[in-house]
Amino acid sequence: MLCLLAELDPEPLRSALLLAPGRITVWREVSVKAGRGAPAGRADVIVLLDDIERAVMEVKLGAGAHGDQFAAYDVWADSKGIPVSARYLVGPNADPIPNEPRHWSRQLTVAGLLASWNRSPDDFARLLSVRALQQFTQLEAEATGPASQASIALSDALRLRRLASMTQAAAPPGTIFEPKQRSEAGAANICAWRKTADGYVVAEIQRLNPRSPRGGTGTPFEIRIMVGIPGATPGADGELADQYRSWLARRSFVQYAGSTVQAMVAAPEDDGFKTQKSRGKGHPRYYGYKGGGQGSSAVLQSTVDLNDMVTAFSAALQYLTTYPEQ
Repeated sequence: MLCLLAELDPEPLRSALLLAPGRITVWREVSVKAGRGAPAGRADVIVLLDDIERAVMEVKLGAGAHGDQFAAYDVWADSKGIPVSARYLVGPNADPIPNEPRHWSRQLTVAGLLASWNRSPDDFARLLSVRALQQFTQLEAEATGPASQASIALSDALRLRRLASMTQAAAPPGTIFEPKQRSEAGAANICAWRKTADGYVVAEIQRLNPRSPRGGTGTPFEIRIMVGIPGATPGADGELADQYRSWLARRSFVQYAGSTVQAMVAAPEDDGFKTQKSRGKGHPRYYGYKGGGQGSSAVLQSTVDLNDMVTAFSAALQYLTTYPEQ
């Protein structure tokens, strides 16, 4: 969309990128490689001024940086003489992006760029930018409001990205956050853990059954608290969970967290382990994953908003510090 807007009216983009007068051309999803043997990448947007590459933009909405994509972009940009100040990592807002390269500019946001065309003399560009900005405003509201109001999976990705930023800043020392913010199934997921004498203890938050017909947005969020041993089988993780079953129980976490979190959790007095009818990979008595630990599930009320979820997940991170080492 940004490319289309720039074709209709290049002046807002010129202003945003501080480009000199001249003819602006925008390339979208361009394969870049500095030369033989150099790493290759696929840049979202390359901006040319009078046919010379002047800026590169990578847009990250719900995803984070992955692999060595920015290393490839940097090698290519260096070969083209594009300064570091003209390499832009563009998110929907100013929230941190997982694995973001620190030397790329976060000066621009998708919402801010769209707003640049709101007063464009081109009627179609102006209308398109206004409608697109309305959609982003709705996404922002969904990402911070009641979890039940999310309409698409991107809302969850934005919600959990912000939750990670807010909880990581105040997490207890020794807490390690998984940087990719995605589950193995591809759903938005925040996972944090601590090393223990036995292996590790984990807290994670994501939608319950994220592969629901509505793309995961039709179910409440859940917090899982699990224990695991690096490289162990689900059975071995389950045996470790047996040792700490009382500590892993939902009711133990809720009692520790206090009345505020208790009001957010469905059936706070239960243990949060699997019933005989529960299915899924892992140990038959616990919630978890092969190679990812085993433990309990605390399902949050569907009405919780972002601040509620920050409170609950922060409490879970604190609870990990009470793991009863033997």
